[in-house]
Amino acid sequence: MADEEKLKRERAGTYRTADGRFSVEQSTTGWLLLDAEQANELGLPLARGPFATLDEARSAIADARQGPRPISDLAERRRAKAAGAGEGPPARTSAEREAPLARPARRAAKRATGEELVIREMRTADGNELRALWTSVGFRSLGDDDRSLARLARRNPGLALVASEAGRIVGSALGAWDGRRGWIYHVATAESHRRRGVASKLVERVESGLADLGCPKVNVIVRDESDAGREFWRARGYAVHEAKQFGKELVED
Repeated sequence: MADEEKLKRERAGTYRTADGRFSVEQSTTGWLLLDAEQANELGLPLARGPFATLDEARSAIADARQGPRPISDLAERRRAKAAGAGEGPPARTSAEREAPLARPARRAAKRATGEELVIREMRTADGNELRALWTSVGFRSLGDDDRSLARLARRNPGLALVASEAGRIVGSALGAWDGRRGWIYHVATAESHRRRGVASKLVERVESGLADLGCPKVNVIVRDESDAGREFWRARGYAVHEAKQFGKELVED
């Protein structure tokens, strides 16, 4: 394997090539190969995949360096058909020339469209979208301004995560570690993406990151009125403790 195709682990579920051009990220559908030098029709990094394993995604890097493959193999099949017949394609009538080409009977191999769910670290520019998401699910707490979120991300690299699809944030989970206990805040999923495992994927990534740091235990706070929240955390193996948590705001809103 060429050195430029070797992957370096940046954090749980994310790897990058030595030259920085390609990154491999784990999504809900598999492993995606993202190309920073190629853009899709949405202006986002061109995504190839999903691949079932990390090794499959790594093996695709060599081909990806040759440029994106055609989305459709229609032209190739038409040339093959003409060659098999020993002559060019038959002339079409005027009406046929003006009519749109019919879709090929055999579908092209499934390709990433740029709309796969991708889990990544929170960015400075995500503040407004995140606050809108949190408001939509009823979250309200101190420390959601851009400066505070940036501080959280800086102190906890790889733990403050968002889920995005087609450039839109649809989920979040903010992890933190104080050196003794881990915490997970603001686990939220957009209404349009619920019951799709988004929150579970985010929490898995945060838990993995905390475990890599040597964190022995993680805590979450669930509102008393959130029955769905309690069911979610119980299903993930979290236990409800009798003790009440006390808190004090040091900065007024």
